[in-house]
Amino acid sequence: MPRRLCSLLIALLLAAGLRPAPASAQTVLLRVMGSDTSGPIFGALAHLIDDTGRIVRSVLTDERGRALFVSVPPARYRVRAEMIGMATRETEPFDVTQGVAEPLELSLDPRPIDLEGIDVMADRRRCTARPAGEGLVVATLWEEARKALSAAALTERQGLYRYETMKYERDLDPNTLLVMREEESRRDGYMRVPFESVPTAELLDGGFLQRDGPELVYYAPDANVLLSDEFLDTHCFLLAARDQVAGVIGLGFEPLDTRGRIVDVSGTLWLDDGTAELRWLEYSYTNMDLDFGSAPAGGRVEFQRMPSGTWIVPEWWIQMPIIGTRVVDRTSRSTLITLRRAGGRVVEVHEGGGRSLGGRRQTGGIEGVVVDSVGAPLPGARVGVVGGSQEVFTDAEGRFGLLGLSEGNYRVRFVDPRLAAFGLLATPLTREVIQNEVSYVEFHMPSANDLLLEACRTQLGAAGGGAFVGRVVDAAGGAWAGATVRATWLGFGLGAPGQDALRLVDRSGLEVTTGQDGAFTLCGVPRGPQISVSTVVDGAEVGADPVTIGAAEAGRAVEIRRARENR
Repeated sequence: MPRRLCSLLIALLLAAGLRPAPASAQTVLLRVMGSDTSGPIFGALAHLIDDTGRIVRSVLTDERGRALFVSVPPARYRVRAEMIGMATRETEPFDVTQGVAEPLELSLDPRPIDLEGIDVMADRRRCTARPAGEGLVVATLWEEARKALSAAALTERQGLYRYETMKYERDLDPNTLLVMREEESRRDGYMRVPFESVPTAELLDGGFLQRDGPELVYYAPDANVLLSDEFLDTHCFLLAARDQVAGVIGLGFEPLDTRGRIVDVSGTLWLDDGTAELRWLEYSYTNMDLDFGSAPAGGRVEFQRMPSGTWIVPEWWIQMPIIGTRVVDRTSRSTLITLRRAGGRVVEVHEGGGRSLGGRRQTGGIEGVVVDSVGAPLPGARVGVVGGSQEVFTDAEGRFGLLGLSEGNYRVRFVDPRLAAFGLLATPLTREVIQNEVSYVEFHMPSANDLLLEACRTQLGAAGGGAFVGRVVDAAGGAWAGATVRATWLGFGLGAPGQDALRLVDRSGLEVTTGQDGAFTLCGVPRGPQISVSTVVDGAEVGADPVTIGAAEAGRAVEIRRARENR
């Protein structure tokens, strides 16, 4: 080749190498702001949607409210932004072409959702699939739950975190739900997700209870399952009755009749009635074999919003009936042997690069169950740490969990609101919290009789008498502090020598002043005589209904109401 021609060819090749290639993909930048604060919204869910309505990609906004979609092929799109407690908004359609894409901005309006005031029974509707419709309570609840589930599914798909977990297996007595056997194991290596899941289609086709050789395998619905078209087409939604725990409202779901005999799930998504954030999912298995029909089988999945706006599952469990055979009259019969609860919790969360978030590893916890004096689960009991602000309520099974506690010794209080109304409180229990461990407690709430005995056990002069406890409240139920409570009774003795008749000896009594909570305790009150009760406020004495402490009773608990006088 001539030298001149060779030089020209090289120059052309170099020029071609330096010329920009035609752009085949662009970047779309969205900034999400709050209309009320004009500040960026951290953790909003942003969806890139094509002209067919299909969600192409989803991301969460960063601390500056930015959502970045990279390598977007040329086409027409719009972007939707949504956040729990805010109205969802979309951009106008725009074209992604060659060149630099223009930045987009959306301003979200706060949308207060008054879930606390919803009358579940009045608003309960027929169970229908795919809840939708402006103004419908069920549709509103589903929309807020869907946002949290979508963020949880996105967090899992992107593998934003690595987890260290503790898994456990417990055998519970079927009647008392007390733990008979417990095993724990810890997985210190990083995991992309804290629990294993299977494809949605496999669950909906084969059922949530499947046989693997001789073993039965129970599956729980995760965020991807609940959001799937297959699940929404085969299940319906409705309002659920309020849980024993205050401050939440439930969105229930049930399988449609078309599911036949496939083992399915029904349950409730519980949302905070103040913030509309998803708290936990409770579910049970349906269409189980008759041998398992009377055994409670189900589970619970908790959800937690991270500071970055992502959502994780910090704790979960599945309860499974263990069925065995017993020979009765030479006939083998299936019987429920135990309830096995298998679950786990996240001990520590790491970012993808390995940095620990929040130092969860330095904390432990206390969990357990509260039962009443006869061994039945006690729902709605308050459990907290003396001197601390953390307090939880026991669920329908009497279970509770106090997590995130630093290492040390704690006094744990257990309060039955029905007994606490009369000032009857159980003695706190002392438990040690060890780093990375969660200790288990089975607390038997004392009966009212036991608490009455305990109330006066250490007071002088209480021997042989009963306890008279209670509260003084006003007409609205507010505590009345500083009121004087008087209890008087007639004492009797034998008549003259040789006579069997009883005669009046004297009138005796006790009095005490109510504390800040309106509570009072009188010890040494005799059993048998009728006790006259009165309250004295600012020198004005008003009588109340008389009471009698029976011979076999430890005492009586009463509530005294007085009307406040207008001055």
